[in-house]
Amino acid sequence: MKKRYLAVSALLGWLLLIIVLMIISGYVNAEIYFVLGLIGLMVIAILITPIYSRPRYARRLLVVRMLGAALFVALFFEQFLVGLPAISIPLIGAYIPIERVITVATSLVGVVCVFAGAVVLNSARGISAKTLQEALNAGVSVDCRALPRDSMTYYLPPEREGDNILQFIPASATASPQESRDVAYIGGRSLRGQYHVPSGMQLFEMLKRSYSLRLPVREEDVLTAIQEVCEDVLEVADRVVPVRREGYILVELQNYRLLSICTELKQDFPVCCRVHPCPICSLIACMLTEGLGLTCSLEHVHVEPDARSITLYFVFIP
Repeated sequence: MKKRYLAVSALLGWLLLIIVLMIISGYVNAEIYFVLGLIGLMVIAILITPIYSRPRYARRLLVVRMLGAALFVALFFEQFLVGLPAISIPLIGAYIPIERVITVATSLVGVVCVFAGAVVLNSARGISAKTLQEALNAGVSVDCRALPRDSMTYYLPPEREGDNILQFIPASATASPQESRDVAYIGGRSLRGQYHVPSGMQLFEMLKRSYSLRLPVREEDVLTAIQEVCEDVLEVADRVVPVRREGYILVELQNYRLLSICTELKQDFPVCCRVHPCPICSLIACMLTEGLGLTCSLEHVHVEPDARSITLYFVFIP
């Protein structure tokens, strides 16, 4: 996401440089303004993509978007400004047409817009390495080797506003089934087990508190929020691809920087990742559960060490 905005800023800078050079050389006509106006509308359409993981970041960027919109609207309609009087500048003893003043002014505003956008984007940093490490250490180390291969765990959405997400581990997936006294109703049937706080809850609460994370309602937007959180805020992967498949949601983290966590669980894998996932995988499950309002379960985790990527498969229970 951040790379795309930087690319758009670079494109705007290139277009504005051409405009300024044309103004200096005097080579300006209506056709050029028409083309630039259309390109400007397309650029604005790209820039209005919502940023769910950083609403404060988006508000700052809104100023840049407004300046860009003003620039291209002014340049588009400047071709109709003909026959306007000139203004006198006594200091240099010259008359300058008003349309030329408008063109130069909007061009300067556009240049400021581009540089301001680049500054805003470059000043947006993810969480510190120390904060991320503290959140990762919140994960509980559990010996999963005694668990059955088909063990599963469930993430339950909040029953009331203000409640937190709970992770329910059935008795069959616990080391001491006789101590499982909690009961949860999942998929129309009651299960005995234990309630736990998800290992990713600390990260989830930190994102809400420090980054004002508010999950949208639509599934497509929830997936976009997951992508932005993992790429731009946590910066745990170069590219995150969340997609809907028939019956499940797939989340691929390419060039995953915390792959060592997965390789350390090689003997227990994939049972441990399903029942006691690391805080990052647990965070993604929490975001899906709260955003979609459905019970979620991490069914499978596929690791590709050579490609340094992992793929998570989530299923949902109404």
